[in-house]
Amino acid sequence: MLGECGNNPSSTHAGGLRALAQVNEAKRIISRCLDCSPDDIIFTSGGTESINLALLGSSLAVNRRPKRALTTSGEHDAVIETMKVLRDMYGFEIDFVEITDDGVVDIEVLKEALHEAPCGLASFLVVSNETGAINDVQYLTTIIRQRAPQAIIHGDIVQVCGKMPFSFKRSGLDLASLSGHKFGAPKGTGVLLKRKGISISPIIHGGGQQKNIRSGTENVPGVYALALALESHVLRLAEHMEHVTSLRDLFIHRIEMLRIPHVVISPEGASPYVLSIAFPGIRGETLLNALSAEDIYISTGSACGSKRAGDNHVLLAMGLDKETILSAVRISFAPQQSSEDIEYLARRIADIYGRYAIHRGR
Repeated sequence: MLGECGNNPSSTHAGGLRALAQVNEAKRIISRCLDCSPDDIIFTSGGTESINLALLGSSLAVNRRPKRALTTSGEHDAVIETMKVLRDMYGFEIDFVEITDDGVVDIEVLKEALHEAPCGLASFLVVSNETGAINDVQYLTTIIRQRAPQAIIHGDIVQVCGKMPFSFKRSGLDLASLSGHKFGAPKGTGVLLKRKGISISPIIHGGGQQKNIRSGTENVPGVYALALALESHVLRLAEHMEHVTSLRDLFIHRIEMLRIPHVVISPEGASPYVLSIAFPGIRGETLLNALSAEDIYISTGSACGSKRAGDNHVLLAMGLDKETILSAVRISFAPQQSSEDIEYLARRIADIYGRYAIHRGR
């Protein structure tokens, strides 16, 4: 297929028709995996573009909706920064709903915010990229529908696809954003799911591809690889979940056995793919750099915000103190990892902690 990557799916020659067939097949595969219609699928360059298209595009498409948007204080930077654009450039009122100390939407605060004034747009993470905290998407959409039936509801499902069961039809969402690289597809691939009847104004203008919602020649190899990667993960969803859960549990068990001081920040019942954990006495940045020197890669939070050392707005919104935030790291677990990998990680953290940690009171 890569041998025909130059064929444009908008062309009417034989090569173009073959490319279009690949795009349509990719849509059929994705629709089966995410329980949506092929017509719901808009291909993008990744999660950030999908989020921008969802929030900006839906807000600009219909002027009669209230120019007030709700999101939470625990969102990904792509949502927060796009909301700021709506505020600063288009005059929207943006309200940030608090999250609980478990990292999920505070339902009572959400209800109060919906009661205060009409709302035209709402956006929330389904699974937190920082802690793995899981919001009940169907419950949240029901609450928003009851109190703001005119609102467009967007969900960030980047940490869901290929990792947890998801049905776009049953979710209650109008729009949902995902990124291919989170489940093994090439970087620079993504999807925006759009429910039938929802109007979106394009934010990229050109030849009018994808029903004039997202202009630009479709990345045929990329979208087909995204579809195949998603299908591969969805077919082994339960198997992967069980394996990754066992890796996460093993890691926590090993650091307890090695007597490494720690605080598990991720709440009980969080996605096992993401673990937020603090090691008091050592800065997360120090641990990250020491492990990186050994080609072991963890993070101090979302990669998109990693340049702001110690400034984690999600953990701050959860009510954690500055010292805990500074000592926090995020560890991602994946199906291809082994128990031996996890054992080794725990031993390396123990060694680094012993060398660099400030042992208060010891």
